[in-house]
Parts: sequence; structure tokens; C-alpha cells
Amino acid sequence: MTDTKIIASRLEALREEMRREHLSAFIFPSSDPHMSEYVPSRWEGRKWISGFDGSAGTAVVTLHSAALWTDSRYFIAAEQQLAGTEFQLMRERLDDTPTIPEWIAQQSKDGDSTEVGVDGMCMALSEVEDMKAELKLLGGLTMRTNLDILERVWTDRPSVPSDKVNIQPMEYAGEACSDKLDRIRHKLLRQGASGMLLTQLDDIAWTLNLRCTDVHCTPVFVSWLIIAEDSATLYIKGEKLTPEVVAYLKEQNVDVAEYDDIIEGLKAYGGYTLLIDPATVNYTLSQVRGNYRVVSAPSPVPAMKAVKSEAECEGYRRAMLRDGVAMVRFLKWLEQAVPQGNETELSVSEKLRQLRAEQPLYRDNSFDTIAGY
Repeated sequence: MTDTKIIASRLEALREEMRREHLSAFIFPSSDPHMSEYVPSRWEGRKWISGFDGSAGTAVVTLHSAALWTDSRYFIAAEQQLAGTEFQLMRERLDDTPTIPEWIAQQSKDGDSTEVGVDGMCMALSEVEDMKAELKLLGGLTMRTNLDILERVWTDRPSVPSDKVNIQPMEYAGEACSDKLDRIRHKLLRQGASGMLLTQLDDIAWTLNLRCTDVHCTPVFVSWLIIAEDSATLYIKGEKLTPEVVAYLKEQNVDVAEYDDIIEGLKAYGGYTLLIDPATVNYTLSQVRGNYRVVSAPSPVPAMKAVKSEAECEGYRRAMLRDGVAMVRFLKWLEQAVPQGNETELSVSEKLRQLRAEQPLYRDNSFDTIAGY
């Protein structure tokens, strides 16, 4: 249950900063700087300000009101979690539900400020451009994207994860990192780009054959990757890299720089052209300018990643066999346990996790179990 007093206190602190910055509204998307579907706790700002913990949703706060948009998967949960707070539930895709810009324009029409804030590091270029256009059309509203307001009001905000990165063995990766980089460069040349900024964490993990535990149920690590014609640079917190991983990256001709130095890295990029995917690169990084021309196009990596090598296919087959063994053991246990009357959905989910964890090569669940009885 959401603590309504805590949410009220957070809204008060937020609005104090909004008045100081002359903002009429502030938008809290669900994404992180990498446009991830599931995010590290540091970027769970929408959850922090509203109390709603679903995987999808956008919170908006004005000086006198607050609302949260989410889809039909979460209507019931959101209604329960927002109860007693200022937040009004906006049920997406229903005819009478306004868009975020429509609601902001209506709420701001009598205000002194026409500026709407969002952390440009946590919204994609394409999303910001679309919202800018709609806000301008609806009431001459403008967007400010250079303020991470959570740094001022979230006093115990989690830091960037520092878990150690590990190497994905060739037995399961099926292709060396250096070979993947060469294939990516070939694809980029066909798109008219000499390099690219890669920001999505799963794409970076696949490209470099590295794994980590920075995101729940997702074996990725917080980082950026700039791929140039004859080099590549991984931007990551240095404490996350073991000597083994540092040596591996050097062997693969991948340089390393600090995570927070990405803007300086973009400015120093020496290629003539740099591919920026407007759907996956955040607005702030998309606006950095160096001595290069931006090529706005989809990243080639997701399509490459979708074509599995024989080693990857075999890995899937073996994983499914191991998981099948765990499921059979689970179903046998379930038939005997349920009649005794001591089990809940949570306890059976934990039992299934335990049985999976007993299988060789287990790392984590791919998704939290959804159990219903």
C-alpha cells in the first residue's frame, strides 16, 4: 500500500523546485537514459514520485495537480496504488482519456509559466520532438530538457549499479565480439555512417559478449558504446570491470572510459558521420555536437541480434531441456503440496525458482513468475 503522506511530501518538495525553475509541469517517464523497458532503481523516478510500481506508465505533475497514464494491464493495480494520493489515473487508449500534452495544456492555461520540464536523458529523441510539437500546437507550451530534478528532491536516490561484469563464453555467444563489431561497421557503411552511438543495454551486452546483473531479470550492465571505423569505446563505471574483463576488452580492440564521460566522448568522436537512432537514443545525447554529421536512422544491431547463431540456438535447446526438468519436478511437487493447504501463489513461485536454480548454468529467472490459482 502506498504511503500517501510520503507521496504528498515528495510532491511538495518537487513543486518547490518547479516554482524555483518557473516550470508549469514536470514529466516522469518510465525509462532510463538507455530507453530500457526495465530500469535500475536509480531511474525509477515515476515510481518514486507517484507510488505506482508497474513496468509501464508516465507521471505528470503540475503546480496544482498530478496524473498518471498507464495501459490496461495496470488499471486495477494503479487505481489501488494511487488511492489517497493526488494522482488521477489516466487509462490509456480509452476515448475519453486525454493525451499528456492535452492534459498539461488544460492544466496550464491559467498559469504564469508555459515551460514543461523533463529530464532529456530519460526520454528518446523522437518522443521529445513529438511532444514538443503537440505542446506548441495546443497552447504555445515549450519544453525544457536540461534538468534532472530528481537530483534535487530524491535525497536517498540510489547510485548507478556497481555490479561486476562477466564474459559470456564463446560456447554460448557463438561469435567473437571483434567479428560482431566488424559486421556492425559493414552495416553502418551501407546506411551512410562511419560510426554509431549504441545506447540500449541489451544491444551492448550482445555486441561485446558481456553480461551483468544491473537490471532485475535482465543480464545487462549500465554503459554506452561508441563504435567508430577502426575502434570502439565502452563508457562504464570503472569499478564494474575486473582485470579479466579489462584484458578481454583490450584483446577485442575495445577502449574503456568512464560512464559519465559520454558527452565528452561524443564531442571528441573523430568520424565524419555518426548514426543516431531517434527511437533509442535519449534527447540529451542526440543534441551533442562534435565535428561529425548525424545520420538519423534505426540501429542495425537489433536485426542482427535477432538472427541467432547455431551456438545460440543450441543454447536455447539445452536451456529448455533443463527448464523442462525443473517444471516436471515442480508439477509433481505441486500435486502433493496443494491438497495440504499450506501453499500460496508466492510460495509456489519461490518453489519453482528453487527448482530452476538447482539446474546447471542457472543465473536468474528470465521473468518473475506470474502464478494464479
